[in-house]
Amino acid sequence: MRIRYFAAAAQAAGTTEEHLDLEDLAIDGSPVTLEMVLDTLSLREPAAEPVASGLLVRRTTSLGTVLARCSFLINGISVQDMDRVLSPGDELDVLPPFAGG
Repeated sequence: MRIRYFAAAAQAAGTTEEHLDLEDLAIDGSPVTLEMVLDTLSLREPAAEPVASGLLVRRTTSLGTVLARCSFLINGISVQDMDRVLSPGDELDVLPPFAGG
């Protein structure tokens, strides 16, 4: 499946897009859910070491922390059900909270 990250999610993931083989997540042929994909992504991407930037030290937020605050689109449709079953051809968009006025 194709995963697209936006804004803070892209920064935490270190990429704007990746592909994930759902067969690698399936246990005994069971369906793969949104929750399983998010858990896998969270475990794979721990927070990076702090980065020195002049006099300041900048901390990088882990992908798992960002994912906990995100909303998700599957094939362009908002999904809140973590038990939603995913298919290899699905596209998951990861959208962090937006600021502005």
